[in-house]
Amino acid sequence: MTKLSTKKCLLMCLVISLVLIVAGAFLFGFLGFNTDSTTQDYTSVEVADNGYMATDSAFRSSLEELCLGEIEGKYAVGNVSYSDFAGTDPHLEFILSEIVGDEEMGTFVEGLESTLSTETYGDTGRTYGEIADISVTYHNAVYAAHYEQVWRAAIAAAVVLVLLFAYVAIRFKVGMGVTSLIAAVHDVLLTLAVVALCRIPAGAPLVCVAVFAMLFSMFLNLKVFGKMRKDFRLDERKDLSAKDAIELSVRESRKGVFIASILAAAAIVVLAVVGIIAGFDLFSFMIAALVAVIACTYSSLVLSPTIYTLIKEKSDAARARKARYDYSSEKANKKNAKVEGNRPEESAGNA
Repeated sequence: MTKLSTKKCLLMCLVISLVLIVAGAFLFGFLGFNTDSTTQDYTSVEVADNGYMATDSAFRSSLEELCLGEIEGKYAVGNVSYSDFAGTDPHLEFILSEIVGDEEMGTFVEGLESTLSTETYGDTGRTYGEIADISVTYHNAVYAAHYEQVWRAAIAAAVVLVLLFAYVAIRFKVGMGVTSLIAAVHDVLLTLAVVALCRIPAGAPLVCVAVFAMLFSMFLNLKVFGKMRKDFRLDERKDLSAKDAIELSVRESRKGVFIASILAAAAIVVLAVVGIIAGFDLFSFMIAALVAVIACTYSSLVLSPTIYTLIKEKSDAARARKARYDYSSEKANKKNAKVEGNRPEESAGNA
């Protein structure tokens, strides 16, 4: 705000944000969000035994190769994994790239079980079914539309925004409450727009990202506004203009805001790594959440101070006009007018 006037800075911020948001909305209107492949409907085929494949890796590899060949002869396989978590039988899971009907899949599973009961393993002369008690099952994973979750999240977010606005307006000032509200809505829309533009895979976790963007935006703005409120009470800053006072407070708040943003980003990355270890793909969620962190940091240090500068300048000007108004002379004039109005009656009474 030192090199540009407040209005020019605000105009530049709004132009950048509006271009991204409008472009993201336009792309979303035609293509929608890039659907997360991990949340698409699919059929899973599981081949389990009584624990033999957990002790013999060669047997497991041979069994996987045989099953994969049988499945790929009819369906496209998107992923193959092996699990032997405690409490469950060791099993191979084959994720098909499409969802298959129950009747067709039931017939295929019976055929695969028949193959495993007749095919021999290596030079043992024994079939796979004889070596291990193998069972083949399947299930269809159908992801219902997330419209209901989106509407619930939108209603909850609206309620939270109203409560946060009331809290900021009461604890700080109404102007800060208005600014925080604008910044929160801006950050959520900007995050969703960038996700649409960059074609980041989006599923149900995108709702969590939007809520995170709103809450983190409020947190950073409260951090900056708290510093402003404290600085405005200092004697050495009471004579500064609104622009200079806000600029100085924002400059001194940058370190705290950057630290909070870095910690939030680090927590998001750690969460994604833990998800990978646990078998959950959180990469898309991590990228979208990092976009939210960047958007919130930008708005708390650039957009929000610029908006609040305009609000505070008008508020200070109105307060100055009220301070210059001579209320004592107004009271004196009313008193004199009242006295003048009573004089004729007093004169008539004396006569």
